[in-house]
Amino acid sequence: MGRKNKFKTAGCAVNQNGIPIAKWIYLLHQMIFIVSCVFGFIHLGITLFLALAFRRYQSGASRKPNSISVVIAARNEEFNLKQLVPLLLEQDFVDFEIIIALDRCTDLSKAYLESLNNPKIKIIEIQTVDVNWNPKKFALNEAITKTKGDWLVFTDADCAPATKNWLNSISHHMIDHKNIIIGISPYRVNGSLLSNFIRFESFMTAFMYISRALRGKPYMAVGRNMAVRKSFFKNSGGYEAIKSIVGGDDDLFIQRNATKDNTQVMLGVDNLVFTMPHTNWKAYWNQKIRHLSVGANYKFSDQLFLGFSHISHLLFLVMIIFSAAHSFFFPMLLFYLFIKLVSYRFAAGKMGININYILLPLVDILYAVLIPVIALWSKLEKDIKWKN
Repeated sequence: MGRKNKFKTAGCAVNQNGIPIAKWIYLLHQMIFIVSCVFGFIHLGITLFLALAFRRYQSGASRKPNSISVVIAARNEEFNLKQLVPLLLEQDFVDFEIIIALDRCTDLSKAYLESLNNPKIKIIEIQTVDVNWNPKKFALNEAITKTKGDWLVFTDADCAPATKNWLNSISHHMIDHKNIIIGISPYRVNGSLLSNFIRFESFMTAFMYISRALRGKPYMAVGRNMAVRKSFFKNSGGYEAIKSIVGGDDDLFIQRNATKDNTQVMLGVDNLVFTMPHTNWKAYWNQKIRHLSVGANYKFSDQLFLGFSHISHLLFLVMIIFSAAHSFFFPMLLFYLFIKLVSYRFAAGKMGININYILLPLVDILYAVLIPVIALWSKLEKDIKWKN
């Protein structure tokens, strides 16, 4: 009679302590809901904090004209160069040159560039790569040594400036006391779920690094759309300290050299450089592994910020699934989506881009799950390359 074994009394199951199991389930349900609310408010707080930073954006205006050297590293990019180079030559800016480093190319990239017979184009052929260097950084470095411009403007062969005013707009951000300019490079959409997700993921990446830069904490940029004063690049040591690392010609350079005082953000349609998304998940996966693997070289404070942002996002979504039966589930979910929608629309408007808000719930879930998984996978991957 005195033993505390589980038994049923009046149709109600109880545990060994005599507490109804239904009550334990209820308490667990309530606890999960409370935890999901905590993580939800933390994540939404981070989202609002990042979005409000875009109010600080000021375009600035260059006080004197600067010459520009557009720097590109290309490995068998004949098709892409045929799309990009004509757009560069059409830029509404006078004093610029295009330096293209052809990294061990076996296609007709050189023949195409020579056929243009344009004095603005300078071709750097690379037959062998120094064993101490990552191939892309080596190609970029070789190109930089041949530049004549006051500023180095970086982009990739598979990109396209949004307008003819790209270089002119960049020049307006070349303020005397600024040495680094970081911009945005969104992906175009081809209608597939993958392309919509990639576009959203690139928006989220820009949302985070631009807002941090606007708050005086620059931690990365994209090499598809950034500029560095040439004298500053040389005086800072360029890629020397990171030359052997795969990737990071953009964000690791920013990690080592960007500060609140020397970094300028550029936003708006004229400042965009578009690129095409991958057409299959495997190619995207491999690209993101390469990108995220560089994160291990970030400052601890930046790793902590990024990790906490992603983990709070993921844990909130996990917890909210377990709270689906709660009476406050749908109001909380709608509030979550409302805050995200308002924040993202405000930031996207400042950036000059659009995202598919109809697919927001779906891509938001994919983003919360995939990015931490790929980041973890990147730490396990040993053979990471720029291009074979």
